[in-house]
Amino acid sequence: MVESSVIDTLRRFAKEAALRAYVPYSSQPRAALVLLSDGDWICGVRIENASYPLVIPALRSALVRAVMTGREDIAAVILSAPAKAEESFTILQSVTPPIEQLEEDFFGTPGFTYRIRTQLTMCRHVTEPINPHTGIRLARRAAAYARTSESDFPVGAIAVTDNFQYFQGANIERPDWTRILCAERAAIAAAVSAGVSNIESVYVSCLKSAVATPCGACRQVLYEIAPESVIWMDRGSQAPECFRTEDLLPRAFSLANRSRTSSRCTIGN
Repeated sequence: MVESSVIDTLRRFAKEAALRAYVPYSSQPRAALVLLSDGDWICGVRIENASYPLVIPALRSALVRAVMTGREDIAAVILSAPAKAEESFTILQSVTPPIEQLEEDFFGTPGFTYRIRTQLTMCRHVTEPINPHTGIRLARRAAAYARTSESDFPVGAIAVTDNFQYFQGANIERPDWTRILCAERAAIAAAVSAGVSNIESVYVSCLKSAVATPCGACRQVLYEIAPESVIWMDRGSQAPECFRTEDLLPRAFSLANRSRTSSRCTIGN
């Protein structure tokens, strides 16, 4: 049964988490809270981008974080505001076991008794700066959480802050490729959902390709969220390669430069 006091508390948690959303374009912060069967819970926030199709919905952030902790025993989903169509679709397609809509901002398992335990943040702390050797090792470890039913191409990533925290991500695939989240964006989503904005470096591991680099979508999101970061690319036996985010996407478009007047080439007669 649905305990109203428990759900009201979770709604409050979701609204508090929404304050961490990155929504410079809509100014409409949103968060989603995934409640697991044992009472542990995970929050994700909406992350917007100048390229609107690359917006990461709050619920996708939360569900990817759940998978990255090895948890798919989802008992309920609580939203900070009434569900949008994109979130309802995600609920219907991604949650196992199936849950039915009870209220417009609460989706739960019928007959289940809900309780609250611990928030899972996915944040890891280290006592000293992460060097490339350690960062690559951690990115390879993150790749073990990849779900690659469509591509068989696992990728792992970690986003590292300047105060010795890191957040891991892996590519989580669905049959609808428009809703796939790459490892780099999964790591970024975990960091932003935790309220982090000081990402210093990102380590990406892809052992099945000798030439892999972040895809265009990840480059755009990285440029907007962590424009000063350094990207380390691990390709197994190949020597790791280092890039600056700004060099991966020259002349990128973002909130910071959308109002600037760009220089234009003039074609002579």
